[in-house]
Amino acid sequence: MSRFRLPARVAPSPAAEEPGLQNSAARLRSSREVQSRILAERRAPEQGGNVECGKAQLPDMTTEHLADPEFAGKREGESGRPQSPASPPECAASGLARPRKEKLVVLFRLPLAIEKQLEQIPGAGDVTPAYMLRAFAKEARAELRRLLAEDDLAPHVDEARRIFAMAASDMAVGEPTTVYAQSSAIRAMHAALDDPWLIEARATIVGAFLAAIASLLIEARRVR
Repeated sequence: MSRFRLPARVAPSPAAEEPGLQNSAARLRSSREVQSRILAERRAPEQGGNVECGKAQLPDMTTEHLADPEFAGKREGESGRPQSPASPPECAASGLARPRKEKLVVLFRLPLAIEKQLEQIPGAGDVTPAYMLRAFAKEARAELRRLLAEDDLAPHVDEARRIFAMAASDMAVGEPTTVYAQSSAIRAMHAALDDPWLIEARATIVGAFLAAIASLLIEARRVR
């Protein structure tokens, strides 16, 4: 016997050398897997019985509690869900809906007589007329955004009618500008300028009111 022989516990397995033994080991593993699966299937009904026993101890929510008025008509998962005080359709019906603004590009142009009044505004000599017009246009756009209905238009209706009826030769050269106005205010502007069927272009109607607002701002600022 050689003194370099490996101990039995670390010696190579005979199955690694003979194919027949390898097949036997594979069949043994397969049979163990089958036995484990059969055992798991046998235990499944027993566990299911325990679950059914647990369910039997729970109160019958379907027959007892769901018949209550507070649960009637609710889907599963909605019984404990707090309801909002008012849904969006209800808010719209009650007048709480947010007013809708429309974006328009209008031609900002003032009557020639109004532009001449720019010279009478304090500090007019420090800036150019074009700069002053842009400043008043900005204020007029902000005021236009705040208008909501016919009552808000009342201070500007007469001036808007006068500007709307003016000939192009009586108006200064305009500059396109973007404005935002409430839909309700735009409809009221059409009605105020005798256009209840909304035949005239919205940009023309809104432009007349924008010029009217700017004209009144200039009139209020000039030195008398």
